[in-house]
Amino acid sequence: MAAERCCFMTSTVTGKKLNLEPYTQWAPGVRSASSACGPATMAAITEYWGKKLGRPDLIGKERFRSKAEHINHLYGRYGGRPWGMSARGFAKGIKAYLRASLGNEPAIRLWSFNDFALYKAEIDAGRPVAVKFDKWFSLHWFGNYAYNYHWTVGTGYEMTESGLWLIIQDNGSKRANGAFAASRERRIEYAGNREVITMMSVNL
Repeated sequence: MAAERCCFMTSTVTGKKLNLEPYTQWAPGVRSASSACGPATMAAITEYWGKKLGRPDLIGKERFRSKAEHINHLYGRYGGRPWGMSARGFAKGIKAYLRASLGNEPAIRLWSFNDFALYKAEIDAGRPVAVKFDKWFSLHWFGNYAYNYHWTVGTGYEMTESGLWLIIQDNGSKRANGAFAASRERRIEYAGNREVITMMSVNL
């Protein structure tokens, strides 16, 4: 499936955004929802590749009865933990899932980084990026960041006169009344969150 290109050509904003099917970790049927952001991110990225490569075994609604079952499958078999998913666990889990689904072809290349130019290059190449926020294990306990500990899906970027911005899908949220909000698109300032971010590239 071809990536959707959305460019902003004014004098103040340039950017690009990919079109991904959103996954919501708090959706009905998701087990261990509070720690399912890593598997939800994994599901969204692997479904993107499934559509791009024409492989229905990576697409939630075609392989599973629901997106919730897709998330549960990844959580149960590929690294979900009650305390969340480490970057190493994410890389190990997504590679194992892709290998189980696709075999030895195509080659699966993963790498971890934290650099806006490299993130931009991945988006420009049509590859969504897993973006983890973690102030606890990065030892930035007292900072004010977009998230304290959370996996999201990097789908795009903007470069404006005011700074550099990541466009992410946030995997949804739980409301105080027990209801949930579906995954939505957010713009996150890169500079203000850089010190707690880990980015994971997936290239097939």
